[in-house]
Amino acid sequence: MKIHRFASSLITRLVLFGIFVVVASAILRYNILINFLENDQAKVAAEQQSTIASYLAQDIGYRIAERKTYLERLSAHIPPGLSADPAAMREWLREHQELQPLFAQGLFLADSAGTIVVDYPTMNGRRAISLTAYPDYQRVLAGATVLGEPLLSPASGHPTLPMLTPVRDASGQVSGVLGGTIELDAPGFLEHLQQARLGPSGGFMLVSPAQRVVVAANDPVLVFTPVPTAIADPMLDRALKGWRGNGIGRSANGVDEIKAYASVPGTDWLVVTNLPLASALPTVDRMRALIARGGLVQAGVIFMLVVLAYFWFFRPLRRAAALADRMTRGEIPLSPLPVIRRDEVGHLTMAFNGLLARLKQHQSELQHQAHHDVLTGLPNRMMLADRMEEALARARRLESGIALLFLDLDGFKPINDRLGHKAGDQVLQEITQRLRQVARRSDTLARVGGDEFVLLATDLELPLERGARVLAEKCIKAVSEPLVLGAAECRLGVSIGIAVCDGRCDPDSLLQAADKAMYDAKAGGRGCYVFAPDGIGCGHVTISAREGTEGTNHPAGSERS
Repeated sequence: MKIHRFASSLITRLVLFGIFVVVASAILRYNILINFLENDQAKVAAEQQSTIASYLAQDIGYRIAERKTYLERLSAHIPPGLSADPAAMREWLREHQELQPLFAQGLFLADSAGTIVVDYPTMNGRRAISLTAYPDYQRVLAGATVLGEPLLSPASGHPTLPMLTPVRDASGQVSGVLGGTIELDAPGFLEHLQQARLGPSGGFMLVSPAQRVVVAANDPVLVFTPVPTAIADPMLDRALKGWRGNGIGRSANGVDEIKAYASVPGTDWLVVTNLPLASALPTVDRMRALIARGGLVQAGVIFMLVVLAYFWFFRPLRRAAALADRMTRGEIPLSPLPVIRRDEVGHLTMAFNGLLARLKQHQSELQHQAHHDVLTGLPNRMMLADRMEEALARARRLESGIALLFLDLDGFKPINDRLGHKAGDQVLQEITQRLRQVARRSDTLARVGGDEFVLLATDLELPLERGARVLAEKCIKAVSEPLVLGAAECRLGVSIGIAVCDGRCDPDSLLQAADKAMYDAKAGGRGCYVFAPDGIGCGHVTISAREGTEGTNHPAGSERS
């Protein structure tokens, strides 16, 4: 009888089940898990290498495209006749180089004969260079923006990357070449990539297939060295001919590696990542040892857990069964069994967690709505106040300055009244996108009213008015572009009030000063910008968006809002 009860006991069945689980899991680990780790982990590592290579390639492509776009924009905005005045042209180059120094070695202007006539900053030997020696110079004269092959700069002796774009005169003919150069290891370009590490022994290379040379690498010894031959590295040779992907290959020194190849957008360059196979599969041997010695430990732990689970989960059941048995024998009267535990608490906990998750999501949405404008997604007045406090503190700490541009659209109300609020919302969203393109990454663009925006520019150098003036002119130009609403074409203007400060001013006073200056701009003809009085940081100056003349008002032809 006792043997039968022991064999029928739940604890016996649980113990036997636990032993079965231990034995079965050990067998499965040896026959499935190890094979999986050996055969499939290499594939996973290869996909990871491809992801890393693609990320590096996209990052490099973005940095090159950013500089190309900037150089083309500068070329298109060179004032007519300025190239004939070297001193004025050099000052123009200096202003734009200091405003956005994307080219570490500066900018230069060459005439149609390929002779560099002005550069900033001035570098020894650069003006003696003739651009006609560059293979792609004729493509530039034909109207194309060219990214040159990496080379050792004749002026500095460092590996550099030249970029050239044509300059057109009023008739649209190419009259010169605007160029910029940047060292490959310059901060903000490839310097952070050359410090990258893929695991303890992996690395990457940036290769130029046309030159068959290493442009950049995490190992500085490899920079500007020829790539391995087809015999030494067949997979790399395939990649140089156009193949892209990943796989396991042998390096030039005979080590099996996981390699991946990705193209850099906008160039013919190639990113190569490599990771030794042994470094990619470090867990296989350790897993074998872990399974071998972990079986007994796991068996003991499971046995103890089964015993504890039996007493923990079934003790109330045993007590209830004993009481029911006594009631069956008549030893105690019939009565409800006590409910000691309610295991549905687990379900309630899950429901509560779901409710809590939704509450957090709702709270996050409310917080975002409290600090952002619903229509445009821009920061609102509340977030702008926080950003102004931070900007002023930073200006005091770094001894720099800030500028606050208060923008009010000219001609928005007639569009809103004539075409409806839906069209007005579309106008505000389009203007928002244009102003975002004008704002720098460190700036804050906020919407503080119906058609009122504020642009907070930080980290300005002296004189503060210069950087603020550049931003204001860009804003006026961006807003004045035609808007197409259905079949109608509309035009807007913008009146801008500007207040600058070196950090020793009050945020509210700064905003009020810019607001008042904006109203002065509207009163002065609209389509222009006005600086706030001396009490905030500069003289009371009105500048036309069209003429750029200080001390006068020149309306830009916008309607009144």
